[in-house]
Amino acid sequence: MLEWLRELGWFQRVGSAIVAILPILAAASLGALLATWLQEWRRVRREHLAAIKAEVFRPLRKELEGFYLPLLSGKLGPVTIAPVAAPVREGAERPVTLFTNAGELDLLLYTDAKCRHYIRFFRRWELFRSEVDAYTRQWVSYAEQVSRTIKEQSGLLLMTEADPLSSAEWIDPDGLALFVVNGQLGIAQRPPCLGPDGRSIEIGGVTMAHAAAEGPIERSLKLLGVLADKRETPEELRPHAESLRHLAKYLLRELDRLRVSSKLPGGCRLVRL
Repeated sequence: MLEWLRELGWFQRVGSAIVAILPILAAASLGALLATWLQEWRRVRREHLAAIKAEVFRPLRKELEGFYLPLLSGKLGPVTIAPVAAPVREGAERPVTLFTNAGELDLLLYTDAKCRHYIRFFRRWELFRSEVDAYTRQWVSYAEQVSRTIKEQSGLLLMTEADPLSSAEWIDPDGLALFVVNGQLGIAQRPPCLGPDGRSIEIGGVTMAHAAAEGPIERSLKLLGVLADKRETPEELRPHAESLRHLAKYLLRELDRLRVSSKLPGGCRLVRL
């Protein structure tokens, strides 16, 4: 009887010890689980931040340096001629459009960064882009006006209505309008000159107009000189371009700051495998 009681007491002591240890073991297991989860959470956020820096911030910085700053500094023309697949109808104009290229921008990550992590920055970024679009639309409208003036006063057919290799008379008013716009901005370019036969206009070795007589060509060259010397439009748009250029520099500094940051604000639900 006494032996049995002694064994019972031993089991009770062991049971009490186990009961006392269980919370410690549970806490240790929970702590290890939490540590593993926290380590994985930090890894995912680091990788996500690195992906945003590489596939969103880097292309945006490249776009600012390679496109927006040269554009707003007067080193890059604000318009270019978009290619047209179908022949242009009588009286229609070839579209003159803004050119931009963000490179390898990841649109999924861009949306995630804009909506979840850097809301304030991207609000300013998209406002900046919309204001630049409005600025370039003013130049597009002006270039279209110059193109119409050149066509009307030259008296020649549109290039798309004639075969440039034939003897027909034709002119490329959009191409000459771009020359005028770039000239008003002070962008370095080759001046127009007479072709070898005196009945054509060339810019950089490319024929821009051809006529059966010298009169329309001389008249068109004189008109180009008058239009290129005008400064009303550049002076009117210069303050707007200057304020946008300062904003572009600010965004560039913000991108540099974000690219060296080590913390990712906001929730991280997007997992990139």
